[in-house]
Amino acid sequence: MSKLTNLLANNGYIIVNKALIQKLGLECAIIIGELCSEYSYWEKQQKLEEGFFYSTRENILKNTGLSSYHQRNAIEKLKKMKIISEKYEGILHQKWYSLNVDKLYEILK
Repeated sequence: MSKLTNLLANNGYIIVNKALIQKLGLECAIIIGELCSEYSYWEKQQKLEEGFFYSTRENILKNTGLSSYHQRNAIEKLKKMKIISEKYEGILHQKWYSLNVDKLYEILK
């Protein structure tokens, strides 16, 4: 059993808040968990740009298993609720995300 525990204890997890699942649905909660992880990564790298960080649909797919269709639906819902913001920058038209922490706190109360 300890080999299984060690295998599962590695960092291959997405933090998914149970209250967010109840309030927003599983896919939105997964997207928020993944984007929070990416935010934390870019913050540690000191590469946030005015609170925005870069990610791709492919990266989110790899880390969550959510298809582009499910990502788009969840991200559109989260944008309408003003929980996340998107912007496009660069020659390659890269997508950048920002999280509205105040709105998340409001939802979790």
